[in-house]
Amino acid sequence: KQQHLVKLEADLDVFAKQLTTIRKRYAEQLAAAIMEPLRVLHMEKAQFIVNFEALQQFEENGKDDIVFYISTNVGEPPKSLPKIASGGELSRMMLALKTIFSSATGITSIIFDEVDTGVSGRVAQAIAEKIADISVNSQVLCISHLPQVAAQADQHYYIRKDVDNDRTYTTITNIQGDARIEEVSRMMSGAEI
Repeated sequence: KQQHLVKLEADLDVFAKQLTTIRKRYAEQLAAAIMEPLRVLHMEKAQFIVNFEALQQFEENGKDDIVFYISTNVGEPPKSLPKIASGGELSRMMLALKTIFSSATGITSIIFDEVDTGVSGRVAQAIAEKIADISVNSQVLCISHLPQVAAQADQHYYIRKDVDNDRTYTTITNIQGDARIEEVSRMMSGAEI
């Protein structure tokens, strides 16, 4: 029985090494591919690295711990993405990753939940245009507070929360025609249009 276990462990080690080799090959492709959407999203100086750390024990998905590293400023070494990226940088990274993964996997519906958080101005416009590009080949549902993003949509839904008898209720309304123009205008200027 012990001999059988040793053989299985040796076989598992071979498979884990093969998996690591495949992952590293695709990690290089991902790192190269992500630079184009990052450039479009005004992060042209960013460095993106897929970092591999060998695990001592087998886990459900092999013997690798994989962490995305990024440097968003020239001269700064890449560090773990969640530790150093700002809200706006995380938003743009997620959009870039979803862009790559959706085209690679043939996903036909994508949800962006406030992927534009922490950005404004030209970056917001770049995000709006990137989402619009994705929507040419995929159905996109995008929750946004930015008029640049909302203005690109083919359909608009207004989400509202009300409190009645100490309960919160959410309603969603499809807005069309002039109501769409008014709502995007309100997003731009506040309460008074």
